[in-house]
Order: sequence, then structure tokens, then C-alpha cells
Amino acid sequence: MTLYSHYSEVPPEDWPWPDFTPQEMACRGTGMIGFHPGFMTGLQTLRSLLDSPMTVTSACRSAAHNRRVGGHSKSLHVCDEPLHAGQQGTLAVDIATVDGAYRGRLFALAWQQGWSIGWNAPGRFLHLDLRGEISLPQATFDY
Repeated sequence: MTLYSHYSEVPPEDWPWPDFTPQEMACRGTGMIGFHPGFMTGLQTLRSLLDSPMTVTSACRSAAHNRRVGGHSKSLHVCDEPLHAGQQGTLAVDIATVDGAYRGRLFALAWQQGWSIGWNAPGRFLHLDLRGEISLPQATFDY
């Protein structure tokens, strides 16, 4: 995993995922960006299967930013401090869900692809993570 202190430092040749930009995936508080190996490829695959835009509301977070926004103390969004054994960068993303049909389609495809899913209907987003990459069981949860 390569951790960049700011998304503007990511060379174009190190960003082969056409449906996402480093800026949208970076920490909203610091601009930091770094992903667990395979995470972005998995996200791009999911986006290609969905064949619809995905609006990212949160991806990478520095540990400090995660604390500021009240994120979980073991958040898989954190990119700069491994909070789980084997974690090497961000393993989670939150995606805006504008309606129930989109949410249901994304949920079904993500689950089939091995993503764990948290839903927040009032907040209109799905949390997606690849916790299986660090030997945690696939799960669904609400919050």
C-alpha cells in the first residue's frame, strides 16, 4: 500500500480506476489517500457491474479525521493507522443512495461480490467494506 499525504500526489499511472478520482476517494479532512491492496479494483468491479454512477460520500479517513467526525474506533475507513490485524489502508467506502431501487440493486451486487454492508436509510447511504480481506466475516448491519 502506498499512502499519499495528499491526493494531488497520486501519479496518473498509479490510478487505473476510471470511474473514481483520487480527490473523491481522499480523506475529507486532510486529503490523505491510501488503500488496502485490491480494494479499489474491487470497487471498480462493483461499479462496472452496477452500470450506474456511484457517489462517494466517504472513503479514506486519517485516524484524526475519523475521530473528529465520530467514526467508529475500529473504522475500516482509516488509511494511516492499521486498526485491525493485516489492514494496510482503507477498506471501506460510503455510497449515496438516492432511492430504494438503487439501494437494493447496489446492496445485492455488493453482497454477491463479498462486500460487507451497513445501511443508513435516514442518511441515504450504504457503507461498503471488504473486511474479508483481513479475515473478518462478511456481515450486514444498520446504524
